[in-house]
Amino acid sequence: MNNVTKDSWRHLFSPATVAVIGASNTAGSWGNNALRGLLNNKERRVYPVNPNSPEVVGIKAYRSIMDIPDAIDLAVIVVAERIVPGVMRQCVAKGVKSAIIITSGFGEMGDEGRKLEREVADIARQGGIRFIGPNSMGHADTRSQLSTFGQFGEMPKGEVAVLAQSGSTCLKIVRSLTESGIALGKYVSTGNEADLITEDYLEYLADDDDTKIIALYVEGLRDGRRFFNLAKKITPRKPIVVVKVGGTEESARAVMSHTGALAGADAVYTAAFKQSGVIRVEDDDELCDVVYALLNSPLPRGNRAGILSIGGGPGALAAEACEKEGLAIGKLEESTITKLDGLLSSRWPRRNPVDMAGPSAAEISVVSSLLFAMMEDKNLDFILLLAPLIMDKSLLAGRLGLGPEAIKAYREKEAKNIALIREKVEAYEKPVVMMWQWRGFSDPEITGLFRQGRFIVCSNARRAARVLRYLVWYRHYLDVIAGK
Repeated sequence: MNNVTKDSWRHLFSPATVAVIGASNTAGSWGNNALRGLLNNKERRVYPVNPNSPEVVGIKAYRSIMDIPDAIDLAVIVVAERIVPGVMRQCVAKGVKSAIIITSGFGEMGDEGRKLEREVADIARQGGIRFIGPNSMGHADTRSQLSTFGQFGEMPKGEVAVLAQSGSTCLKIVRSLTESGIALGKYVSTGNEADLITEDYLEYLADDDDTKIIALYVEGLRDGRRFFNLAKKITPRKPIVVVKVGGTEESARAVMSHTGALAGADAVYTAAFKQSGVIRVEDDDELCDVVYALLNSPLPRGNRAGILSIGGGPGALAAEACEKEGLAIGKLEESTITKLDGLLSSRWPRRNPVDMAGPSAAEISVVSSLLFAMMEDKNLDFILLLAPLIMDKSLLAGRLGLGPEAIKAYREKEAKNIALIREKVEAYEKPVVMMWQWRGFSDPEITGLFRQGRFIVCSNARRAARVLRYLVWYRHYLDVIAGK
């Protein structure tokens, strides 16, 4: 049942009225968390349904959805699987517009579960109810401040949509992106997809003005041809980044027992993703790295790396990582070598990677000048920076002997420098990837400065090289389809 109407999507993501069937006073339960999360939007009318309690979290509860004196746009179903069919029949009788089934115990449990799942889907279909799940962990829309995940407090509004066929993976991706400073627009744990499938969500997000990037965790596709036809239309204007699992024998079995999805031939997926411009990454960490990079960095014009390193070892590691990912180490222009000669000691090797030859803390200020010189080099398409651009308070106080006022002045200078680097990144269309001071920032001001500069920050050279490889590939894809 495709052809999901605009009204159905509106009822799912921006409902005026919601009934939580299975609402509970037990702290930490699905029925309690979902209800409390839905109360974020004070203008939304939320009705708990619990036949055994007159109130839930201080709000009047109803014995049945039939007793609610209001039309219901969205039903959140959090009851035992055996009674879900009866609850869905009541929703049909009530004229409910849409639903999400949090309850598990359906197709992922085998033949009996699949039979129960089909029964629920048939009831919903006959009543015109579109639903998420079953076996979903929730969905959210930050524009309407809707969350059935049980998130509390106001959610920042963003431009990234996340679809995941695993609830726990969905939450991990959401948390990782949020911790990186990325605000999200919509996210859905799609569950077993007994009604709405990944392809339906993709078609909706294609025309959603609030969505600029789509991130997917996929175990199996119900309508592969439709997915790839949609992707071909979407990727020229909105990147799609996907993690696809089920490519090995055991992971395919795990997928089947998790959501009941058939994983499919991995080589077929790989080829189809490439042909439709979908960026396929290896895991959820890479997905978050690439989404962050797409949001915060220009796409490189080519595959030539410039490497600026505080020492020879880190530079060699970065060069090897880049070449293993099919990236080239760019040859420095003679004019660049001349500029660097004026900034570095005679010990530097006068080639790329650029080895700063172990500068002291007092010499760190030269890093930005070196970076600018390399960004101006026409033979380099992006820069990997393996040198400290910012120093935390303990280093400023301990190694440079600066007092509070001097540290404040130093920070202001760093902030201006970060802003200037950002201007040059955009002017030259050259990404800068940081690989320094990543683990355990002791100074939260550093995190704030990096986010201000919208730097791509990776924990190691391999991770940085893979992100850049994906950006290079996507830029090449866009150039090819544009006839460049």
